[in-house]
Amino acid sequence: MTYSLTIFKSIFHNKTNNRLDLSDWASFERMLYKLSKRPGKKAKKGERPTDDVSPLISPAVYTPDSTRANNNVIEWAGWAALDVDNCEVSLEEALKPYRQYYFVCYSTASSTVEKPKFRLVFPLTSAVPNKDIRHFWYALNKHFNSMGDEQTKDLSRMYYVPAQYPNAHNFIFTNTGKFIDPRSEEHTSELQSLAYLVCRLLLEKK
Repeated sequence: MTYSLTIFKSIFHNKTNNRLDLSDWASFERMLYKLSKRPGKKAKKGERPTDDVSPLISPAVYTPDSTRANNNVIEWAGWAALDVDNCEVSLEEALKPYRQYYFVCYSTASSTVEKPKFRLVFPLTSAVPNKDIRHFWYALNKHFNSMGDEQTKDLSRMYYVPAQYPNAHNFIFTNTGKFIDPRSEEHTSELQSLAYLVCRLLLEKK
């Protein structure tokens, strides 16, 4: 299976022509670890990015010659990510719901020892087509006790790469387990539960 990512030079960059296709998950994982050793820099709000700002990556594959917009997303190409920014327990405790799955966990630029902030990158057994992405993300997040930042549900969401960010508690490690199957009965049941809830709320409003 091919694992693809679209690379953006900064948060202001919206051209989608810089795509990298990797033939297996091991290659994708090695890339993350290689990036994690490099110096990192995140552009501050209101600050124009410089050449030393860390790039961002997205699981989205876009239509040719398009810009970064939800309508231009074809699919998520074999991986998904959750951001955990409000961790009120230890890192070990926070990761318990995820332990049966394979993931790469790496710190974000604002992570500290006292309050770790991290990203979980999950390999999938198949790509997720555009029409299913939002529902898949909600099902995935709900399955993991809704710990993920809801901003990451965006189809064209991009993420800063792992790096050695200044004044941050930097880390990266791998948890081995099963790959998530977007079409599995487990996640399908989550979607059915969500659909039932939405229908019930609509009926209550009538």
